[in-house]
Amino acid sequence: MTSRPTLLVVLISLAALAVGTAATPLWDEDEARFAAIARTMVETGDWIVPRFNGTLAVDKPVLMHWCMAACMSVFGINEFAARLPSMFATLATALALLRAGRRWCDDTTGIVAALAYVGCLLVAIESHAATPDAILTALTAWATILLAEGIMPGADGMLRRPSLASSVIAGLLLGLAVVCKGPIGFVGPMAVLGPWAWWLAAERRAAPVSRDATTPWMSRMLRAAVPSAIEATVALRPVVVLLATLAAAAPWYVAVTLQTDGAWTSGFFYVHNVGRFMAPMEQHSGNAAYHPLVMLVGFYPWSCFLPFALVVAIWRLVRYTVSGTTAHALLLTLAWLAVWVGGFSAAATKLPNYVLPAYPAAALLMAIMAVDAVHRAARSGHWIHPRWMAAGLGWLIFGGVATAATIVIGARYGLPGAEPAAIVGLVPVIGAVVCGVEARRRPATALAAFTATGIVYAALAVGPAQQRIAVANTLPSLVRTVEALPDTTAPIGTYLLASPNIVFYADRPVTQIGDGDIDGITRFLTSDADAVLLVPEDHYESIARALPPGCGVVNRARPVFRQHDIVAVGRLSAPHRTATIDEETRR
Repeated sequence: MTSRPTLLVVLISLAALAVGTAATPLWDEDEARFAAIARTMVETGDWIVPRFNGTLAVDKPVLMHWCMAACMSVFGINEFAARLPSMFATLATALALLRAGRRWCDDTTGIVAALAYVGCLLVAIESHAATPDAILTALTAWATILLAEGIMPGADGMLRRPSLASSVIAGLLLGLAVVCKGPIGFVGPMAVLGPWAWWLAAERRAAPVSRDATTPWMSRMLRAAVPSAIEATVALRPVVVLLATLAAAAPWYVAVTLQTDGAWTSGFFYVHNVGRFMAPMEQHSGNAAYHPLVMLVGFYPWSCFLPFALVVAIWRLVRYTVSGTTAHALLLTLAWLAVWVGGFSAAATKLPNYVLPAYPAAALLMAIMAVDAVHRAARSGHWIHPRWMAAGLGWLIFGGVATAATIVIGARYGLPGAEPAAIVGLVPVIGAVVCGVEARRRPATALAAFTATGIVYAALAVGPAQQRIAVANTLPSLVRTVEALPDTTAPIGTYLLASPNIVFYADRPVTQIGDGDIDGITRFLTSDADAVLLVPEDHYESIARALPPGCGVVNRARPVFRQHDIVAVGRLSAPHRTATIDEETRR
């Protein structure tokens, strides 16, 4: 890479990521859970077995926790340190796309692909989340691109083989991906590259030897299927890649299996892999259209043109109006999208972040098609598909209006005081106007304006807007009132409340009391003068009469989008508790 495009992508990406680095409490339950596991690693020195609140945590492998724990060791145990690995991973993915776009097309395509990835909504959210998805995406994107670079056919159309070094590096990256999120870290990229390489080999073998060839195309492809599969397998260097993957992944999996007598391994593979695929977990379900539809929101604003780009790309590949490396790259992006989106659409459990590894493919596809459209418009003096251009800009405006409306409505139903954040909805509206004006005179400027719109919108949506909205996230503040008591060993408990936010912000083990266990509540509150029990308000009446003498509600807070407060129950006579509550209220 020459320095100028790389420096441009790095500076713009870092600026966007820095704007989005707001000092906000952990939002998602998974964020707090993963951050609490990482904190336990730092405090106990056990970096092999992940534990949450004293129990074995089997839902995710350990790479994400390692990254968070390493950052916590440097920057302290806080939200910034927990989220920092996702920011670095997002930048790494952008650089992978820059490399792919420049090598397979040109500098402009690489820059647009990298910034399109950074400048879409879900990537902006996940780049500031203490979750494994951004890390998984970076590892799988780099591995996919490195292997695809080595396989990409030359002038003779024959598949090449990646160098031994590239194959080993890609395998090590896949191994880390397996340590990040399980087998999907290896299966996903290989499921993309295998069919893609096979198709390139089969298409070359099925090409008619003369213009008057009469053998049907399908018959030629069927005859080429077996030799093409052999050629693709050889090109992929599967033995080298698999051995490198095992070298990176096996040591930790063996260690955690031995240290937990197989409990972690069985819980992770049978419950959180097979179980999630076969049946919805935690009420996260949806039909086959879930991920394609959600991606229209997550990939915004670039999703305004994504359906059109998909149609045009397929049409040009079918009609052979695009050829060479560009055609091979387009085919790779389509296979990439089909495997990740299609695979998770078949799973019973569905969440928007599951298909984040498909977003680099969408960004590269959009960059190739957008730069091609600009070149065609510059040569012909007009856009080839003006109606699609107008429709896309119309959806861009609609998205801005929908953003503002969502925040305003949310302010009335769980996000009090968030109304000023609705101003972020003006960014797509202004961007659409600028793009529309410049598209008629300077197509390249219009593309630059659209790219800038995505960057600014994404940065503001998860930066200043998120900081404003975070005022409504009061549960961490409530826990801090307990954590700040003079006796730092004072017990904290919960009744019918299992939020990981409580465990992370309590900075100590949290006792969880089950439904109807009144004796357990009494024992807990009488175990220490400063003991505090957090209870959903709608369940408080059922235990109020059984509380020990002198105990009652000492504080309360309304979590985001909850219909009832969370009340803190403890001894009413502790003077330092009143002072702490007053101080937190003033904050």
